[in-house]
Amino acid sequence: MHLVPGTGATDLASRTLSGSGCCSIVHASQTEKEEGRGGHHKAMKNAWQANSGMSTISREPVLSKTTERGENDRLEYAVSSMQGYRANMEDAHAAVGDLDVSTATSFFGVYDGHGGPAVSMFCAKHFHLEVQKHPHFNDSLRIAVESAFFRMDQMMMTEEGRRELSEYSPANNNANMNSTVKDMLLGCACVNMKRRPGAADVGSTACVAVIRGNQIIVGNAGDCRCVLSRNGQATVLTTDHKPSVPAERRRIENAGRSVVVTGGAGRIDGGIAVSRSIGDMRYKSNSRLTPALQALTCSPEIRVVSY
Repeated sequence: MHLVPGTGATDLASRTLSGSGCCSIVHASQTEKEEGRGGHHKAMKNAWQANSGMSTISREPVLSKTTERGENDRLEYAVSSMQGYRANMEDAHAAVGDLDVSTATSFFGVYDGHGGPAVSMFCAKHFHLEVQKHPHFNDSLRIAVESAFFRMDQMMMTEEGRRELSEYSPANNNANMNSTVKDMLLGCACVNMKRRPGAADVGSTACVAVIRGNQIIVGNAGDCRCVLSRNGQATVLTTDHKPSVPAERRRIENAGRSVVVTGGAGRIDGGIAVSRSIGDMRYKSNSRLTPALQALTCSPEIRVVSY
C-alpha cells in the first residue's frame, strides 16, 4: 500500500510472495497536483501565507524519513514516512502481517490525519483490533471492516476515548516543543468536549486493506486511494470522497450543511475539504440522522477483489 497524505507522507507497499500482485494506497492531495504542474514550492508558500500565525504549515519541510519492512510466509511489505511541511507529523499507519494466524489474515492501514495526530494515532492503535474482534471476522471480513470505521467514532466519544486522544495531542507531548497555538487549542478540544463529544476539530481519512487467501478487502473513507498492480497493470480500488461530488453534496445538504468552493476546492460550510472521515465530530451533529447520513460521515466505501 502507498499513501501520500497532504503535506506529509506515509508510504506503505505490500506484495505477495507467491505471485506478481502488489497493493498500494495513494492519496493525491492538491499540493501533489500543483507539484505535478511544477508549482509545488508556490503551492506550499501560498498555504503558509494563508495560514500564518495559527497554522500547522511550516516554511520549510522536514525531509528526514523513517522506513521499516516486514514479511511472513505469504507476503512482504515496506513502510516509509516523512513529515513534510506540517509542523507536526499527523499521519499514522498499521502494518500487521499476522493479524490472525489461524485464518492467514493480514492487515494494512494508513491514516491521513488533519488538525493534529490524535485521531490518526487512535486509529493506528485500535482499528485492526476492532476488525479482529468483530463477530463476523471469520465469515465476513467486509462487514467487519465496515463496522470498524463506525467503531472508531463511537470509541472516541467515550470518556476513555477522549482521554486517550488528549494523550496524542502535540500540546501534551513534551517532546514536541514547536507546537503551534492551533495545535494546543485542538489538543484542548479533544479533552473539553462535554457538549461536543469525540474529536471535535481533529480527524483522519483512512484507507485499509485486509488480505486473506486470494482476496483483498479494501475500506476507504476520504481521499486516500488504493491501487492494485497486477502484472504491471494498475487498477484503482477507491474513489475520492469530496464535497463537490454530486452524491456527497446531496448528503451534505440533506444534513443541513452547505458546500462552499474556496481556493478551487469544495468544502463543507467552507471548512473541511473531504466529505468522509473519522473524527471531525463537529460536522456530525445532526441528531435526527444516523452516522451514515451525517454531512461528514465515516461510512466507508468497501470493495472486495481477488488477485
